[in-house]
Amino acid sequence: MEADISGSQRKIIGAEVRPNRALWGASGISTRDGVALPFRVSRRWNAPAGYYLEQWFLVDPQSREIVYEGPSKQRLIWGLQSWTEVLDEIEGGFSLAAGKYQIVFALGGVRGGEVEVEVAEAPAEAA
Repeated sequence: MEADISGSQRKIIGAEVRPNRALWGASGISTRDGVALPFRVSRRWNAPAGYYLEQWFLVDPQSREIVYEGPSKQRLIWGLQSWTEVLDEIEGGFSLAAGKYQIVFALGGVRGGEVEVEVAEAPAEAA
């Protein structure tokens, strides 16, 4: 058996998007009057060892429009033998309509995966 080494070998093996406060929900992005509340985006990369520019994009799946760009940061990826955990805490404060979106992850300019995320209004009692 031969190893399959075709392609970039940069992939997301797990990701989670959730509000910074449990009162706002257990997953996804919560909004208040159409404005995003603070949230976290965590993911696990599996890729060849090295330093890469890493970024993610919140995309409207209908129009394919990027509605928010996550921070672009240089990351040290540990290598293919394990995964590298990455976390961004986003302050929110940008306009965002309720609905389903995708977060697309990129490592070194190469798409490594995507995850669906639900955007919903936070419960009134969480104000």
